[in-house]
Amino acid sequence: MGPTRAGRGSPTTTPLDDGVPAGSASAGPAGGAATWQRLPDVPANPTDWHDAIPVGEPYWTQLGLAGPIAGAHGDHLIVAGGANFPEPALTATRANTLGKVYWTDAFVYDRRTERWRDAGRLPDAVGYAATVSTGDGVLVIGGEGYRGGPGGTLQRPAEKFADVYWLRWDTERGRLERVELPPLPRPMSYAVAGIVDGVVHVAEGGDFVALDLDHPDRGWSTLPRWPGDPRTVAVGAAQDGRFFLLSGRAQHADKSWTFYRDAYAYSPRRRRWDRVADLPWCVTAGLAHPVGRTGLVVVGGDKDIDRWNLIEHHVALRAAAPPGSAEWQRQNDIVTWIYDHHTGFNGELLRYDTRRDRWSVDGWFPGPPPATTPAVNWDGDLVVASGEVGPGIRTPRVWQAQF
Repeated sequence: MGPTRAGRGSPTTTPLDDGVPAGSASAGPAGGAATWQRLPDVPANPTDWHDAIPVGEPYWTQLGLAGPIAGAHGDHLIVAGGANFPEPALTATRANTLGKVYWTDAFVYDRRTERWRDAGRLPDAVGYAATVSTGDGVLVIGGEGYRGGPGGTLQRPAEKFADVYWLRWDTERGRLERVELPPLPRPMSYAVAGIVDGVVHVAEGGDFVALDLDHPDRGWSTLPRWPGDPRTVAVGAAQDGRFFLLSGRAQHADKSWTFYRDAYAYSPRRRRWDRVADLPWCVTAGLAHPVGRTGLVVVGGDKDIDRWNLIEHHVALRAAAPPGSAEWQRQNDIVTWIYDHHTGFNGELLRYDTRRDRWSVDGWFPGPPPATTPAVNWDGDLVVASGEVGPGIRTPRVWQAQF
């Protein structure tokens, strides 16, 4: 496996346990401008769809969800879909029946009652969609998973989706509603999105597209790509009249990886991209939240590129060995060992000033830092719901930050 070409960073230190019960507040271990409050955990998945998953057992609880649909609509926080490894003691590197499982279960948290409720099922199992919270509902863009119900990657490969729709909570009827919008020009997962002047901008791979939400019948338009390399698992958000695309990663034909620290801002009014200040480190799979008129806070993501390269090196050696052989098992044990001793993702909060074009560290995340979960903008507050805290490891915790 070739070396990473750019964006090297130092190892991340992660608090072992936040020790903060739900409903209490914490400024985080290193202070900063945010005040954090822990909300009640996401409830356990109720769909008992396979014998290998112990739904209904006394010990069954929410493991946490990577790539959930997460967003706010009015007084309600919606968390739905997502993916995890639910078989007891069987993870991404330990032989299991299902592989990574994609769910259809949906949950809604009411901030007035401070309680979660079961909100039924999505028509499809979906994870890793781009989501944006608005007054009209949660805008859901793309994703991947399975049509018609839950599924696991060892049963059949996950499918990428081009679906675009509003997901809304009907307070009077007590149910989720899905309102379709024109589909993407191509299926996308791990895309990022932001709304500027009523137009949603979406970036993934080498594509940059937009949809006017006031005139959706006009369909998607293709916009000029940012001047940097194509990438996926990037970070994106709208702020100060621009759409920002940050970090991300790409795998090349020789199987080597590049982890990016470069950042770009697209101005719809000028119809052009500008390169802005590089991030101090990679924030692949993190999330970004606008603060005030000129601030952008980036949370989580992965900067430990040395660790990534080590994992990929042994994954390649495992793939080159005959399946089930002693060498295959030895390499799999090494990957499992690295996963089991993973020290977590980026704990620092980064703040970008759009006017000064400058990054700075602004405190620490109060718990195990997240990856692969959307930033939820709930009336100006940031909500981080569930997500991944290590390879194959999720968290059910929900955090709310006031800036």
